[in-house]
Amino acid sequence: MPGCYRILAIDGGGIKGLYSAVILEEIEKVYGPVYQNFNLICGTSTGGIIALALASGMPASDIVRFYKEKGPSIFPYQNPFYRKIHYFKQILIKSKYSSNQLKLALEEVFQDKKIEDCKTTVLIPTVNVTTGSPYVFKSDHQPTLTRDSKRLLSEVALATTAAPTYFPIVELQTKEGPQQFVDGGLWANNPSLLGMQEYFTYYLNKGFDSYCLLSISSLNEHARFPEPHKVWKSKSFSSWGNKLISTMIDTQSFAVDNHMKFITKYLPGHYVRITSTELSDQEKKYIGLDRACPTAISIMLDKGVQASKKWLFEDSVRKIFEYHNQEDEKYVKLS
Repeated sequence: MPGCYRILAIDGGGIKGLYSAVILEEIEKVYGPVYQNFNLICGTSTGGIIALALASGMPASDIVRFYKEKGPSIFPYQNPFYRKIHYFKQILIKSKYSSNQLKLALEEVFQDKKIEDCKTTVLIPTVNVTTGSPYVFKSDHQPTLTRDSKRLLSEVALATTAAPTYFPIVELQTKEGPQQFVDGGLWANNPSLLGMQEYFTYYLNKGFDSYCLLSISSLNEHARFPEPHKVWKSKSFSSWGNKLISTMIDTQSFAVDNHMKFITKYLPGHYVRITSTELSDQEKKYIGLDRACPTAISIMLDKGVQASKKWLFEDSVRKIFEYHNQEDEKYVKLS
């Protein structure tokens, strides 16, 4: 009988993706390998790294370890003095970080694996700045899709995480010649709508009559200026500081969540968003897109566990994992 097409969507958010990875680690402890439970895994920026790793069969516990071990070398400037120096470099000269450590870490994790080696369909948004348009790397899961199957996972991960002013632009060879790519978070930080589009384009009424979509937020900073009378309203880029990027990607993710809630009112399916847990004012001092100090990592680990305890056994989440799609035996109920 027709069944439910299951989609996992993972937000971008820099090192804060550790929060999402912890939640996914806890999910795997209860429901088994993520790639076996979803027909499609979508991820943007840091969520793209997680999505590619999960789709390739990597346990979520290894992804958590990747963030804990590699995060401090990818985002090395934890001393306040050096952070200030490199912040001004970021504004005036060039990207805040070299991509060398990130590239090495991704190549170590993914080795020579390609998109065609993924165990489930994957979808990764980026921006092609050569053409000035959105670009989505994805599995060639239909006869009409023939573009990305041979693409290295490490290349795709590097492209979707090339956040402007944080990392350099990534140049990749394409059928049209060399083209340049940056972070997909510029337009699809929450890739849920892209997952829905894939379902409606290719799978509606073709073995599936509904969808289940689990969306996982990164840890939101909820940047705000709570006292309007004390805010300098004509703010420059430097006076906005890191709040500018955080506000852009967080509000974009919130907007997509609202779109999804609207869509599911009128189209058959099931949508769940695992949101960010709240941060205290003290915790916010340590959390940021590129804050990989021990205190920040500890906070993200704790918050991920807190979120897991809240969400994992909610009926709305359990429903997504209620049936296990197998190649020869569809929708066998989990024991």
